[in-house]
Amino acid sequence: MKPPRDSSAWLTASRRVWRSMAPARLRRSAQPIVLGLMEQGIRGALRRGEGGDRAGPLVVSGLLSEAKGISEGARLTLAALQAAGFGPVAHDLRPVFSGVNTRLPTDQPGGVWLMHINAPEATHALGRIHSDAWLGRYRIGYWAYELARVPRQWVRISNVFHEIWAPSRFVAEALRESGVETPVRVMPHPVALGSQLIQPDRKALGIPDDAFAVLAMGDLNSSAARKNLIGAIEIYQRAFPTPDAARLIVKVREEGAHPAFLARARQLAGGRADIVFVTGDLSTSDLRRLVASSSLLLSPHRSEGFGLSLAEAFLAGVPALATGWSGNLDFMGDLPELLINASLVPVNDPYGVYRASKQMWAEPDVADAAARLRKLADAPDLRRDLAERGRRAIEGFNGAWSREALMETAIGRLSLTG
Repeated sequence: MKPPRDSSAWLTASRRVWRSMAPARLRRSAQPIVLGLMEQGIRGALRRGEGGDRAGPLVVSGLLSEAKGISEGARLTLAALQAAGFGPVAHDLRPVFSGVNTRLPTDQPGGVWLMHINAPEATHALGRIHSDAWLGRYRIGYWAYELARVPRQWVRISNVFHEIWAPSRFVAEALRESGVETPVRVMPHPVALGSQLIQPDRKALGIPDDAFAVLAMGDLNSSAARKNLIGAIEIYQRAFPTPDAARLIVKVREEGAHPAFLARARQLAGGRADIVFVTGDLSTSDLRRLVASSSLLLSPHRSEGFGLSLAEAFLAGVPALATGWSGNLDFMGDLPELLINASLVPVNDPYGVYRASKQMWAEPDVADAAARLRKLADAPDLRRDLAERGRRAIEGFNGAWSREALMETAIGRLSLTG
């Protein structure tokens, strides 16, 4: 039997059979092959031609209903475009990826399609949605990556887009240095535009009123090695070798998929009552309340594409002590008191999220971090001053998302909803 003329329909049918028959491990190992087939289908559609740009709706796609960092970024993008008066059409991609709905939320042609998902997911979206729905739309990919060079698949698929947006100079440079020739625009996450003032509630969270509460958090699916929560525990223990009037709260997400990490972290904590683990998903408001109830956010990361949780902490009036490398320098570069010294070392991710030969990331200095943490614990006025300076830096990103600035982009030129 010949495959359907439109390769996206054939790929969708093939994936259903594959998911029903193949083990999960085998499916993961076959992802490069699947992406390659999708790329072929996408390029085949483009060879049919799509004409010039024309005005139409502004569609913003992403995993809008999920708790991932990239999902929060997509929601912020949507909120900023709404605030600027462009009336974007929201499009949750989860039904597309689940095979429930493989259409865009509008049949009106032209305009702009902004996909706030990374290159592999964007490839899946383009491959699963019938090409007639996206040919002729100006395509923007909003991508974030945490190493100094992006995977080759990202470079290959980048020329399917008319431009790429990156949340930081670090990501933009990684894209360009990797060979991406599509125009790259730095568009920092509009965190201040989407933030809501959340009042701290230490009593509800079980945090003593007089405690110096240090919060470290990370999604383990984003690589426990990169987030370096083990390092956060080591830094805290060096700063506070015996239980004191301090508290470390380790917020972990997706712990069920990484039981070995949590076992190691609990063993390192040694049963200390001042080191508390919070697992599972929290609502956005509950997570923001946890951040607002903390005295400081500790992030000895090995790399960040932007550092969304750090930015949100500053907006909540909470300073972030973080590694002095990668995307967070866009808003922390002028806060040397909060930057942990680090050296660059070869990437080694035992959790397998980053398989990056000959790439480097940061190794934060535990002793330097502990000394800075101890100093900040004893200086509440300094913490307030640093948090305020960080907040002003984050609010400085608002200009890129103003109506005036966006009118100078393809969104202003092609969006009928504005």
